[in-house]
Amino acid sequence: MDVSGFKTLFGESVRTWMDWDAVGEDNASVEDRVITERADVGELWTVWHVDPEGNPGEWSEPQNKPLQVSEAAVHDWPEDRRAKIERMREQFTDEKDEPVVMALPAYRAGDEFIVLDSNHRLIAAYLAEVPLRILAVVLDGPLSARVLPGLRHFQDQDPHAGRGN
Repeated sequence: MDVSGFKTLFGESVRTWMDWDAVGEDNASVEDRVITERADVGELWTVWHVDPEGNPGEWSEPQNKPLQVSEAAVHDWPEDRRAKIERMREQFTDEKDEPVVMALPAYRAGDEFIVLDSNHRLIAAYLAEVPLRILAVVLDGPLSARVLPGLRHFQDQDPHAGRGN
């Protein structure tokens, strides 16, 4: 798949702020990654951020940090987000005889992958502890906050900094 195909497949569903015009065939490529190990799923980065006190935060605030799936799965979210994740988790648990299969858009940030959409579903499946078959369709473009503001956490600093990791 090329960048144009990625945009066609995921462009309208990705709700996180992204400057699609800053990513093109001349500065980006697309790769597929199959992820089946729960630990590897837990290491994916979400587009969800928390402030220094651990409260839900906006990506636009520089002091707020992104969370990995494993962190977001145990975070104390507001009731509406928690309820949505729990409903999905129950559905996945009820269907535990079949693996959960998902195609997810992601963005490469060095050696890390940021999931651009379906974070609720991914976290719910992670919590359900069911077999997972994730096809991460990874956009490998400029490591610039102009493209995706959360990338600033992956440019000059360790995204784990300040978290005891």
